[in-house]
Amino acid sequence: MQTRTFRRFLALAACLLAGLAGAASAAEAVLKPWPAKQATPPLRLSGLDGKTWDLDQLRGKVVVVNFWASWCGPCVDELPVLNALARQDTGKVAVVGVNYKEPLDSIERFAKEHPFAYPLLRDRNGEMFKQWTAGVMPTTILVDRQGRARWRSVGEIGAGDTRLKAAIDALAAE
Repeated sequence: MQTRTFRRFLALAACLLAGLAGAASAAEAVLKPWPAKQATPPLRLSGLDGKTWDLDQLRGKVVVVNFWASWCGPCVDELPVLNALARQDTGKVAVVGVNYKEPLDSIERFAKEHPFAYPLLRDRNGEMFKQWTAGVMPTTILVDRQGRARWRSVGEIGAGDTRLKAAIDALAAE
């Protein structure tokens, strides 16, 4: 019984955090350097097709890793920005979406209604979310061409926000 109550509490807390993140306007999304003393965690997850995906496969490209959920309004609102990034310079930049703990059928249904121009990965137990984020959705991490996390954006990335694109361009030029 206590486990069920605790799970409900965690679900409510996650919703409240998502609501707080959504309360900030897109213009208030924060792009900060990755913490200097924090190593880049591994990112090995399954795609929607069940195949294992590993961040190391994209060495040589700047990788935009976006943590999202279908119930997160700001996550949905920033999809056009991420789709545009994914379609721009595929030779230098790769975008991947990491879904937080949703069932496969829910993700697939959502993806039919909201097409993604980039691969979707499943964080089934939320472990990658814990390792890569500060606990807020959406969170977007920029990984350099050597596989090191360098920047983290917390909150919705707005269409007019040039900071993320400038950081991607700078990493691609290194």
